[in-house]
This record gives sequence, C-alpha cells and structure tokens, in this order.
Amino acid sequence: MHNNVLKPLADSDKTFTYDPTAHGERQLVYWYYANKDKLGLPGPSELTVVTSLDPCAMCTGTLLTAGFNVGVVAIDDFAGINFNDVPPALRGLAELKFGYYACGEKGQDPGTYVRKYVGGPDVVFRETAVSAQRLVGCSDIFQASLDKVRTTSSESGLPPSGLSDPAKLPDNSPVKTRFRSVYDGAFRSKTPKSRLPGAQLYELLTLVKDSAPEAKNAVALLDPFGNVILCLADRFDLSPVHTAFMNVTQSYAITRHGLMDDKDTRQSATEYLTHPKYGTFVFLYAPNPKDSTTIMTLGAYGSTMEGPVPQIFPTNFQYYNPPLEGTVEEFRSVIMGLPPFYTQLAQISAMKVAFSIE
Repeated sequence: MHNNVLKPLADSDKTFTYDPTAHGERQLVYWYYANKDKLGLPGPSELTVVTSLDPCAMCTGTLLTAGFNVGVVAIDDFAGINFNDVPPALRGLAELKFGYYACGEKGQDPGTYVRKYVGGPDVVFRETAVSAQRLVGCSDIFQASLDKVRTTSSESGLPPSGLSDPAKLPDNSPVKTRFRSVYDGAFRSKTPKSRLPGAQLYELLTLVKDSAPEAKNAVALLDPFGNVILCLADRFDLSPVHTAFMNVTQSYAITRHGLMDDKDTRQSATEYLTHPKYGTFVFLYAPNPKDSTTIMTLGAYGSTMEGPVPQIFPTNFQYYNPPLEGTVEEFRSVIMGLPPFYTQLAQISAMKVAFSIE
C-alpha cells in the first residue's frame, strides 16, 4: 500500500498534508480491521506485513499492537525501529514478530551472505534472501522522496502571527461546520492561553473519555488561540489501534485537507487553520510506557510534526494525569530511547499540564 501522507489539491499543482499517519503499514492495519469480518480474513498472527524498510515508530507500534508478523528488507537507523530498539517490556514480543531477511545472492552458500535471517519463526519468505542491490534500492527509494514529504508537511501552515481567530467565524462557516461533523464541540470552548489549559479542559476530556466504550484516554487539540478544535477518545470498538491521539491527528489533517482541496474554502482554511505544531495536544493521561500503543502514539506525534517543533514553553505535548500503568519517568525513558528523528528532529518533549487537578 502506497504512502498517502500527501495528496494533491484540486485545481492546483501543489500537494498538501492529507494524513500524517498514512504510512503504508499503518494503512494496511486499518484496512485489515475495517474488512476482516466482511472478507473472513485470518487472524493477524497468521499474516505477515512485508515492508521495504524498518517501520517507523508509529508503524512498529501499530503492527505490534495488532499482532502481525513483519518482514523487513532494509534498515532505517534515523526513524525506523527494529526489535533491538523497542522498550524492554516489548522486546520479547518484537523479537517474536519481526524478521529481517537474509541479504546475499540466491543459490550461494548461506555462509557468504552479507546478513543472515534474524527474527521470528512465522515471518513469510524467511528462507529466502534479497540481493544487496535490492536492499540498497529499498533504502534509496525511500530517501529520494523523504525530504519532499517532510518539507511539504512541516511547512503547511502560517505561523500564529499570520492567522485569524476561527472563533470569530459564524457558526455556518465551512471551517466550523466541517469540524463539527467530526466533533460537535469544535470551536465551542476556549482556553485563554493555549499552552496553559485548566479545569474546563480537564472536565471535557474526562467527559469525552467516559462517554466512549472501553476508552482509556482522551486527547484534545487546541489551536494557537486556545480554541478546542477536537476532543476525541479511544475507539477500541473499531480496533485496538484507534487510540485517542491517532483519532485526533488523523481527523484534523483529513478535515483540513478537505477544506484546502475545495477552491471555495481554501482561503478560509489558510487564514484560520495551521500546522498542528503551533497548537497544543493535551492528553487526559500520559501514555502507558509498557504498552505498544505508546510507541504508535509517539511515532504518530513525530510524523504529525514531521520536522522541528517551535521551542515554546510549555510544550505542545501535555498531559493532566500520570499513566494509568507505569510511571512518568518510565514514559520519559521511552521517549529518550526513540530513534534520532523523534529525539533530535521532532524533539518530542512531553510535560504535565501546569494546572493542578488536586
């Protein structure tokens, strides 16, 4: 499945961020859960996702959570994760599920391989080998398109100084109506300072989480003016990978792209909406450091930023409560153990909301 992070805009020669999480592996997992009953598909443990490159943190977390086997050709040491890089609590599972194909020439003595097969026992094609040329090619193809995707995504929005406050738009404006079709409370509440949410948002997050079946968490996205654009909970009734953050970042990007894709609404979308790096993501609970969905969430956050984040204090990744399981210190350790893309480029920094709920 092809990467669909960027899609072209109608009546334009430009592409625009459609969904920062639309990497091939993540899309396959969502497709699986949307179609498994209708098509009578086997369980994830009986299937293998074959990928040309180490899955990124988001895709690794998605695949581990779903339970697929994963066959990998090339290594990505900047944003990819292999089973040596996941947190200790997940390493055993990753070693069982992930496999790295042997590299060499077919028919040669396996002892001459550049790399022998390493990984789980149920990965398809584990008895085969890829040529060194194909291995290098898998990496080169990815690198050739990487800079364009990152630059286009990271620069897709005006800085706050160039924006207008969408709260001032009429209720029948396309910006408000489109987002309210996703979350009815869009632009109905406001935090005076977007990086300093208080009791009102805490109560809203709690209400949203409690109203969703089986949800463990809820996440809100505030724009630079403090408007609550989205506040969504986990949707584990859909799949184990429909977490609150995934739902929020996907919904924001897809809705914004829809407005940008319509020449009649493009100007208002440009004037009133911007890249989420200028906003604030607020979690009800910090992610669980021992859960594979946390790798997915942190990876999806990095893919949403897709580049340096404005260094503003407080950060734009905040939480009210510590994790339901594990500690904040363990959660921070997971962040620090991520590949360089997340720690050096996206510079993930999560902090507790300054407001005290006690």
